[in-house]
Amino acid sequence: MKNWSEYRKLYLSYACILLIPLVMAVFFYFYSYQVVQRQADASNINLIHTIKESCDRELQYYENVLVQLALDKSIQELSTVRGDFKGEEYYQLYSLHTKIADLRMAINQSGDYCDDITVYFKNNGKLVSSNGCMDLDLYCDLYCFEDKESIQWLENYFSEYHVWEVARAKERLKNGSLPLLLTMTNVKGDFGETTAMIGLWIDIDSLTGSMELEHGGNGMDWLMISKDDQIMSRSEEFENIGLTYEQLEEGNDGQLEFEGNKYILRSLPSEVFDWKYVLLMPERSIGSSVRRLRNFFAISIVFSLCIGFIAASQMTKKSYDPIKALLDMFRNYDKENRQVENEYVYLREKAMTLFEEHSEFRQRLHQSLEVVRQYYLIDILIDPFGEQENNTPERMEICRKFEQGHNLVLLLKIRTKTGGSSGEEQENDTETNNLQKFIVGNVFGEGLSEVFDVEMAELGDVMAVLMNIRQMMPGFEEELLETLDRLQKFIFDNFGFRVAVLAGELHEGIGGIHLSYREAREAESFLPLLDPDYINYHEIQNTSNQNYKYSMSQEERIITAIRNNDSQLAVSCINGVLDMNFKQLKTSPVTRRFLLYDLAGTLIKAAQEMEGALGEEIDLQTISVKMSYQEIQDWFKAAVEKMCHPVEEESTNDSGSQLCEEINKYIRENFGNVELNVSQIGQHFHMTPAYLSSLYKKNTGESLLRVLNQVRIDAAEKLLAAGASVLETAEQTGFRDSSTFIRAFKKATGTTPGQLKNSKRS
Repeated sequence: MKNWSEYRKLYLSYACILLIPLVMAVFFYFYSYQVVQRQADASNINLIHTIKESCDRELQYYENVLVQLALDKSIQELSTVRGDFKGEEYYQLYSLHTKIADLRMAINQSGDYCDDITVYFKNNGKLVSSNGCMDLDLYCDLYCFEDKESIQWLENYFSEYHVWEVARAKERLKNGSLPLLLTMTNVKGDFGETTAMIGLWIDIDSLTGSMELEHGGNGMDWLMISKDDQIMSRSEEFENIGLTYEQLEEGNDGQLEFEGNKYILRSLPSEVFDWKYVLLMPERSIGSSVRRLRNFFAISIVFSLCIGFIAASQMTKKSYDPIKALLDMFRNYDKENRQVENEYVYLREKAMTLFEEHSEFRQRLHQSLEVVRQYYLIDILIDPFGEQENNTPERMEICRKFEQGHNLVLLLKIRTKTGGSSGEEQENDTETNNLQKFIVGNVFGEGLSEVFDVEMAELGDVMAVLMNIRQMMPGFEEELLETLDRLQKFIFDNFGFRVAVLAGELHEGIGGIHLSYREAREAESFLPLLDPDYINYHEIQNTSNQNYKYSMSQEERIITAIRNNDSQLAVSCINGVLDMNFKQLKTSPVTRRFLLYDLAGTLIKAAQEMEGALGEEIDLQTISVKMSYQEIQDWFKAAVEKMCHPVEEESTNDSGSQLCEEINKYIRENFGNVELNVSQIGQHFHMTPAYLSSLYKKNTGESLLRVLNQVRIDAAEKLLAAGASVLETAEQTGFRDSSTFIRAFKKATGTTPGQLKNSKRS
C-alpha cells in the first residue's frame, strides 16, 4: 500500500514468470493431436504385427500337430481296415485315444483353445477323439451339433479330401463355442477316396480373446477374413460389416463406418492360411484422448495463473518476513544475547542445535522404550500372569499380541570350540562377548522377521525368540528349520562361530510362552550331550524318566579288579554294563550320560584307593555320549589299562617312531578293508588298542583313529575327482555304507561328496 511502484514491478515479474507456462500451453494445444495420432498409429502397427505373429505361430503349431498325426503309424494301419474293427485293432484304437487325449492336454497348457482332436475312419464310420472311440453320429449327438443339417455337413466334409484346410462350423457346439475345424488327410485309398481324416477343433474366439488380453487391445477390435470373404473370428458381432478380402491392402489405412461408429482399418495377410488380419481402431479414441488432455492442461494453467497471482498479491501486501520472525523468536530464547553479524549463519547454527537436541532426545527415548519392552518380554517369559499392578498399557499391548494363536520360544546360544585332548566341542559360556550376541540378535532378528512374527529378548548368555503363529500353515516346521539352518550357516561362514537353537513346543495363548520357554531351557541341558545345533524339546521330553542298570556290586567288582591290576576282568565288567544299557535296554541320551558319569566316578574311586592317578593321556572330560559305542568301550579300556599297567609306556620309547612308521604303512595298504579299525590294527601288532593308540599319539601327536579316517578321506577325494560314484568310493575306501561315508566326508571336508563332484565338474 505504501509504494505502488514496487508493487507494480513485483506484479510484472510474477506475470513474466507465469507467462512462460501459458505460452507452452498454447503450443502444446496445437501440437498434442499430431503427436498422439502418430503414437497411436505406431502402436497400432506394432499391435497388428504382434497379433499376426502370435496367431500364426499358434496355427503353425496346430499344423505340426496334424502332420504328426497324419504320419502316425497306427492311424495308417487302422485306416486300411474295412468293416468292423477286431480285438487287437480295438486296442490300437484305445492307444490312439490315449495319445490324442495327452496331445490335447499338451496343446491346452498355454490356453484352453483346443476343443477336441478327432480321427475319422471312413471305411467303417468310426471316429476316435479325446472323448473316446464311437460312431460319427453318436459323437455329433454327444459333443457336436443338434441340427441334422450340421451333422450331414460334417460327415460330407470328413469324406472329402483336405490336405491342410480350415472351415468354420455351421453352428455352435454343445459346449457353447463356435470353432474352426482344421483338417488334414493321412492317406488315400486305392480309388482316390479319403480313408482317414484328422480334425483339430479350435475355439477361435477364445484364442483371439486371449491375444487381446495378452497384447493389450486398448478397446480396439480385430478380425480374421478368409479369401472367400468369410469372417473367421467374432463373426456374430461383425456379421454385416461389409469387408471383403480384396478390399484390404497391406500397409494401407482405410476407413469404415459400422453401426454409427467410424473405424480406422489396418490389415496384414496370414502366412499360414489364405486370410487377412484386420485391426479396427475407433476414430473417436484419438480425438477424445487429445481433447481431454488439452482441456485438462488449459484449465490447469488458468487455475495456476489465478492462484499464483492471488498468492503473490497477498504476500506482497502483507510484507511477510519469515527471516525476521525467526530471528526474533531465537533472540528471545538466546541466553547469550550476542550481536548477530550474519543472520543466515546465526539461524543455521540455532536450527542445527535444535535438530541435534531433538534427535538426541528421540534416540534416548527409543532406547528407554526398548529397555522397557525387553523387561516386559522377559517378564512374560518367566511369569506371563504377573501381579495386577504390573499390567501397564505397554505390557498389555505385548500380551495382546501373544493371546491369539500358538506361541513358540527359541533360545539362541553361542557355541565355541576349546582345545581339549579329544578335540571335541565344548561349551564356553564365559567367553561369550557382547559383539557375538549383537551379531546373533541382528542376524536372527532380521532373518526370522522376514518369514514369521517374532520378538527378541536377551537373557544373560542366551537370546530368546518369542514367535507367534496366528494360523498354522502346512509346512511350517520345515520352513522354520530351513530358515534357522540358513541363518546358522550364515553366521558360521561369515563370523566363525556356531549358534545352537533350543526349541520348546507350540502352546496356545499367553501362558504357552512360559511353557515353551521352560521346555527350551530343559533342552539346553542336552547341549553337552548332543552334537546338532538344533535341539527340540519334543525329541527328548520323555527321556529323563528312564533309569539305567548299574548296581553297587558291579561297581565294587570293577574297583577290586583294578586294585588287583586285573585289567581284563575290569574291562569285561565295564563292557557288560555298557552292553546291558546301550543295546538291551536302549536307554536315552540323558540316561547314558548319567551312566558314563557314574562309570567315570568308579574309576576315580579306584584311583583314590590305589593312591594313584588316571594318567595324563586319560581325561575324564572327554567322555561323551556323542562318541560311538566302540569309542566309549575303547576309552574305558584305555583308562583301565593305564591304571593297571602304567609301566608299559617305558618300554616303547626307543622303538616308538619305527612302530608308527609301520602302522602308517599298514594303514595305507589296508585302508580299503571295511574291518580295519583301531582294534584290528592292535591285533596285527600284538598290542591292546588302547595302548597302541596311546603310544601312537605320544610319538606323532595325532589320534590313530583320526589318521585312519583322514587316509580314507584323502583317497575318497581322489576317486571322486577321477569320476567314481559315491557308492563306489565308499566301498573302495573302507566305509560300510554310503550314508556313513557321506557323514564322515562332510565332517572332515565341510562339503558332501556330491557337492565336490559338482564343483569338479563345473
